[in-house]
Amino acid sequence: MPIRPVAIMLSLAFLLPAGLVHAKGGKPDNPPGSDSAIDIGASISVSFGTEETRLIRDYFAANPYNAKPLPPGIAKNLARGKPLPPGIAKRYLPSDLVAGLPPRPGYDRIIAGTDILLVAVATGIIVDILSDAL
Repeated sequence: MPIRPVAIMLSLAFLLPAGLVHAKGGKPDNPPGSDSAIDIGASISVSFGTEETRLIRDYFAANPYNAKPLPPGIAKNLARGKPLPPGIAKRYLPSDLVAGLPPRPGYDRIIAGTDILLVAVATGIIVDILSDAL
């Protein structure tokens, strides 16, 4: 009787890698657009939109904000794809400005020096930078 569970485990061990190869680059059995097709290589680009950028710049042109440039050591660590540097003071956009901007679920807009950062809340990764916005 113990042979049966071993046979099942071996069968699964051979099928699992085939499924991974299929998901990583093999042709899907399902037609394009099907809900059960998996596209591992898909990427989503998130950035400040043209209208969003205009609204932010116009707001700070009309409402001057006392912003000091970041120290050079911290400023050089602000880059897309990098985590928010530890110890950076998180200052959020004014609420009246946020109310006029499109919603960004899962992202925070943070003031860092004279830049506005778009940061993924779950990971703390900087996804876009609006340089010299203030």
